[in-house]
Amino acid sequence: MQRCQRLLQFRPPLTRCNTTQAKSQSLLQPVAADMIGTPDPVTNLRPVRYYVPPDETQEEKEWRLQQERVDEYNQNFWRKNNTMFTEAKAEYEEKLRQNGEQVTAEAMSVFYKDFLNKAYERQMEYNRTWWKLNIGLLYPGFKASWRWLTKSRSQPRSSIQKETNFWAKSFES
Repeated sequence: MQRCQRLLQFRPPLTRCNTTQAKSQSLLQPVAADMIGTPDPVTNLRPVRYYVPPDETQEEKEWRLQQERVDEYNQNFWRKNNTMFTEAKAEYEEKLRQNGEQVTAEAMSVFYKDFLNKAYERQMEYNRTWWKLNIGLLYPGFKASWRWLTKSRSQPRSSIQKETNFWAKSFES
């Protein structure tokens, strides 16, 4: 208990972004480590901001950009899928109410099964593409790792010495 109080005592104050502009400005700031944000309200995926070292090699940049493309693909797919789901669910519930029926778990199970059956091909295509994209990360990742391993040991790897504790890592605050 005393340890928790000590931790809370040194916690910096939390600030919230009230405007889109302020939020986007905070997202443009460089980070000292890969940072994971709060879940997107539509996709439920956590966005990642990747650390860009000042001496980033071409191989590391290629790998980072490929990771960002895979993340963007996931965000786009799930945003579209979850939006379709929410709209279809609202329509189905409205249709039930118009027919004088109650929205129950049993009634919704019919909708869920129908939605999944209709989305099957789209989900399978997403999975195939997602696997291809992730396998495509292997070669750039290997090249970046190899480059890092073979870098001259006399050339010190620069790193930003910045406090990266739990409270300092939030890139949305």
